[in-house]
Amino acid sequence: MVIKNEYPILEYSTDRIAVINPDREGDKSNRDGCSCTDRSGLKRFPRLCLVTFFEEVFDKAVERYGGERIGTYVSEMKDFHVYRFKVDGTEVCAVQAVVASGSIAMMTDWLYGWGVEVIVCCGGCGVLDEIPEGAVILPVRALRDEGASYKYLPPARFIELQPGPIESFRKVLDRHGVPYIECATWSTDGFYRETREMVAYRREEGCRAVEMECATMAAIAQFRGRMFGQLLYSGDILIGGAEDYDDRNWNNNLSARERLFALALEALCRL
Repeated sequence: MVIKNEYPILEYSTDRIAVINPDREGDKSNRDGCSCTDRSGLKRFPRLCLVTFFEEVFDKAVERYGGERIGTYVSEMKDFHVYRFKVDGTEVCAVQAVVASGSIAMMTDWLYGWGVEVIVCCGGCGVLDEIPEGAVILPVRALRDEGASYKYLPPARFIELQPGPIESFRKVLDRHGVPYIECATWSTDGFYRETREMVAYRREEGCRAVEMECATMAAIAQFRGRMFGQLLYSGDILIGGAEDYDDRNWNNNLSARERLFALALEALCRL
C-alpha cells in the first residue's frame, strides 16, 4: 500500500519487496563476489560490521589486522571495498562510508542484504554548543531532517537509537575513562542551509550535534530488524555565524579519528 501525502517526501510504501532488493543474488554492486557462505550456501558477510568515514584510519586497520577483501560496493564516486578480519578472535568486516543520506542509505541496506546484522558507524560531526574539538559524542536520538529515512519508516520528528549499541558504547567508554556527551543529533541533507536561525531552532529542540547520516541508518536498521549505533567526534562549531565560522581544521584531527575508530571497533565486538 502507498501511504499518500500532499508532500511527496512523506509518502512511502508498506510493501517490503522492492523492484531491486539489496539481497538479490548476482548483485552487480558486489563486483568481487563474496567468499563467506552460511550453512545453506548463500553468500554472506560477517554479522558485525564497522562503517567509518575515516579513510586513512580504515586503511591502517586493514593493514594492521591483515584484512581480506570480500566484496566491493560499487558507486560512481569510487569502489568501496569490504574487508574481513579478526579482532581478539571476533570476526568483523569493515568498509569506508559514503557521505550523505541518500548514498549511505544504499550502502547500509546493501550491507544488511549481504548478511550483516550489526552496524556500528564512527564519524565526525558539527556541534551546536560550546563543545571542545575532538570530544566524543554518543547520539541517543536523531532528528529526521533528511530524505531517505522517510522511505523506510512513517513520518516522525525523531528516531530513537537502539539501546543495545548505546549500552555497549557506554561500557567501552567508561572502561577507558573517556568522557563523552550523550545527546540528540540533527541529521540533515542541507549542508549549505544550516543558517543561524535554523541552528538556534535545532538547539531549542535539544540537538547538540549535526551530521548527515545517523537518522537514515537508524531507520533502515529498524525497518530491516537489524542493529545500528553511532559514535561521533566533535568537529566544526556552528553557533557563531558566517562571519566568525571556524571549521577548527576538524578533517585533519587524526588522533581523534584513531581513538574513535578503536572505541567503535571494541564496542562492535561486544555486540
